[in-house]
Amino acid sequence: MMHPAGVVLTAILLAAAAPLHAQPGGPGMMEPGPPPGPPAFLQRVFPPKLVMEHQQELGLEQSQIDAIKEAMRETQQQLVELQWKLDAESETLDRLLSADQVDEKAVLAKLDQVTAIEQQVKKANFGLLVKIKNQLTPAQQAKLRALRPSRPPGAPGGPPPPP
Repeated sequence: MMHPAGVVLTAILLAAAAPLHAQPGGPGMMEPGPPPGPPAFLQRVFPPKLVMEHQQELGLEQSQIDAIKEAMRETQQQLVELQWKLDAESETLDRLLSADQVDEKAVLAKLDQVTAIEQQVKKANFGLLVKIKNQLTPAQQAKLRALRPSRPPGAPGGPPPPP
């Protein structure tokens, strides 16, 4: 069984690679076509996993490593709290929707609360990416851009997804 901290760290890493905003079109929408890829601005930041996998190649200083670890710890702590809130509010939303006839006003108000927490999660994850970038020198950033796969794992034309 994975340690709770490992679960949260995995969530951080996965969320960092996920798109940070919804775009019209794609599955379930009126416009046909494949789902949109990650927004272009994500190419300007670096997920923790990429930095950790190449820390020696990047020549990270101990102070950089310590600062990135601390940012990850802070974000992890924040995400644990948000996950508890999100799960509680989602559970309440589910309960509201379980009735045969639902109170639309109450459901939409609860949905606002759920999506507000989701926004906080996205902001925390993106904040971590910014903190990591700010710890890296321009040369380290250039090296990471060269090391990054041109397409995300599992995307058409990109590397296969991890097992």
